[in-house]
Amino acid sequence: MFVKSVAEGLTADYGWEVTVVTSTPNGKREKEVLPSGVTVYRLPYRLTLSNSPISPSWPRDLRRIIAETNPDVIKINIPVPGLGDMTSVAAGRRPTVVYYHFGSMKKGSLILDQIIWLYESILLPISLRRAKFIACGTTYVRDGILRKFRDKTSIIPPGVDSQRFHPASRRVTDPHVLYVGSLNLSDQHKRFQDLLEACAILRNELPELCLTAVGGGDGLPMYEEMAAKLGITDLVRFRGRLEGEVLAQTYREAAVLALPSLAEPFGMVITEAMASGLPVVAVRGGGVATVVDDKHDGLLVPPLNPEALAEALREILTDPERGDALGQAGRKKVCEQLDWSHQIASINRVLTDAAAGA
Repeated sequence: MFVKSVAEGLTADYGWEVTVVTSTPNGKREKEVLPSGVTVYRLPYRLTLSNSPISPSWPRDLRRIIAETNPDVIKINIPVPGLGDMTSVAAGRRPTVVYYHFGSMKKGSLILDQIIWLYESILLPISLRRAKFIACGTTYVRDGILRKFRDKTSIIPPGVDSQRFHPASRRVTDPHVLYVGSLNLSDQHKRFQDLLEACAILRNELPELCLTAVGGGDGLPMYEEMAAKLGITDLVRFRGRLEGEVLAQTYREAAVLALPSLAEPFGMVITEAMASGLPVVAVRGGGVATVVDDKHDGLLVPPLNPEALAEALREILTDPERGDALGQAGRKKVCEQLDWSHQIASINRVLTDAAAGA
């Protein structure tokens, strides 16, 4: 969604000719021109490294695409290893702009984190050094993993479509909690298990409680088993991955968004919820505290603390006026500061400067 929104915004609002290169698991190279005028190349892969696709044929494919399209500037989305790093090398002397989407990718797994350490220490800095400019979503990321490149890094938070994500005509007062995020085993830092425990704490007090989990992943059977052991299978609905208007409507059907993740560099689901008029309960950590103003447009709680998470959810679910005030403040923030129009304008300026050799 991030890449699509940026590509379409740059095309419609600033006249860029945008080509997007992405990956596809279906085994064949594809080229498509979208109704928006954006051209999309999809490159096949057969290997994955911790859910990151990779293919030895990509360097050749990228050089061919760059030669065909002759871009003035190349924008690279990283740090997921593979396509972005190969693009940085294939770019040659053409100016590149990196948008860095995360903090550190370390997940708390000894073996996997050693591989990630090698990537973040050796391969990632190559792409960052080659970039003319770098952009990221929060000061947490700029002053953390990007601190060595701080002088050429701009803060451009991801935007949100405030027209697609808008409040319901009538605020939901039923105790309906929404989670949007990965359920992969490799993403247990999202701490969905903490939210399950919080709902188990609340179920006797709020017998109509409902938890909707949006997102897919190979951890689904584990979380289903966990819900069963906690005795809350009947109140948890796993919806799988949702997009577009279906996702937007799902926000409007909830009373509060819960994000128990330990380390979100930004948390786009937060801004989508805010745009939808939902109050947010999130863990104080990472870049979330730069997005959520505690007690003004959301509530922040300590990490790894289902009891505190339950208490914050209780505060909102049992006090509709409180929830409504938080939701209205979040909607106001999004419209004034985080609508896509603001973010695309900022990205346009960075790309224009890079193309001009500024």
